[in-house]
Amino acid sequence: MAKMSSLERVATALQGKQPDRVPVATLAIARALWEIDANPRDVINDPKTMARAKLVANERFGDDVIVAGIDGCFVEAKAMGAKEYWARHMPIVDTRYRVIKTWEDVDDLSMPKPEEFPRMKAVMDEAAILMEKVGDHMAIATIVSGSFSTVCNLMGHEALYRAMVKEPKEVHRLLEKVTDYSIEYHLALKGKTHALGVLDPVAAVETTSPKQYEEFVKPYLAKDFEAIFKDGGMIPINHPCGSCTGILHMASVEIIPEGAPGGISANYGHVHERRSDLRYLKETVGEVTLDPDDPYSIMLAAVKKEIGGRVGIFGNIDPIGVLLEGTPEMVRAQVRRNIKYAAEGGGFILASACDTAVDTPSANYKAMVEATKEFGVYD
Repeated sequence: MAKMSSLERVATALQGKQPDRVPVATLAIARALWEIDANPRDVINDPKTMARAKLVANERFGDDVIVAGIDGCFVEAKAMGAKEYWARHMPIVDTRYRVIKTWEDVDDLSMPKPEEFPRMKAVMDEAAILMEKVGDHMAIATIVSGSFSTVCNLMGHEALYRAMVKEPKEVHRLLEKVTDYSIEYHLALKGKTHALGVLDPVAAVETTSPKQYEEFVKPYLAKDFEAIFKDGGMIPINHPCGSCTGILHMASVEIIPEGAPGGISANYGHVHERRSDLRYLKETVGEVTLDPDDPYSIMLAAVKKEIGGRVGIFGNIDPIGVLLEGTPEMVRAQVRRNIKYAAEGGGFILASACDTAVDTPSANYKAMVEATKEFGVYD
């Protein structure tokens, strides 16, 4: 097979097909700023510096995907009035301050035009710079928030989960409004990025049951993904972040528009800590031998069997125990296991299971990319 560009390689995998080799995405997102010694507080709304950091990191690590933005879980909620505080690497929504205190507040939500809200405008401009500079051969993805997680940021976790039980109609009314506004922002990225990574960590089954996912998450993600692909010409990627046991098919095949490329990115489950994840794994692929030091990789065997060939699957390198705290040798070993479980036939992108920590050693990113290029070549 002829050698592909990174863009061709990723696009092929996101169609569930087989490229020349397994694509690799380090997800060194905020971490990229450390490659140019930039303080996120100083440069977050400087799209030229943000884009330069992403390009420098990509050149040094050699992966196939560049990600625009750093605070994708929170931008939409901030535009709608949420307050923030700074963690070391990004400004995070402070859910102790509730934007939605009563249902009357839904009608008063702030909804500025994306080009008029500074944080949205900065992300759009960063993505546009990346697209202009390398978008002809590199895959550019931009991170945004799923409606369910945005609603959680507006209401607070406890209030949202009580309301889903006691006042579901009002929750749906809020979700509809938030989804429509989110789509406005997401479509403002049209032409500036190849794909949108829709971050929806609150939707993972550690916090939200499959039944709740089906009622309160799936229909709004499906509406968003329809718009992203059909109206925006972009590829939708779902990132529920944690365990997908019981929601995997809903969170991937069922929300991606018919005939569209798309993907799912998560850690998919933790076979050492969640009995339901281990049971799902055994029910899907049969008895397995678990690695006591690796709770993530083997989940790909079940994920591949359930949805492989229909959507692109991202995963499943441990961002903390291996990338942050491990050695290059540990990284190489986990890359090899990931490829063993999920690469056959294509449709797989080797990636960290989530955003990576800012202290992640450069040597581990390089080991991740080099090992993928070594072990992930298709015959």
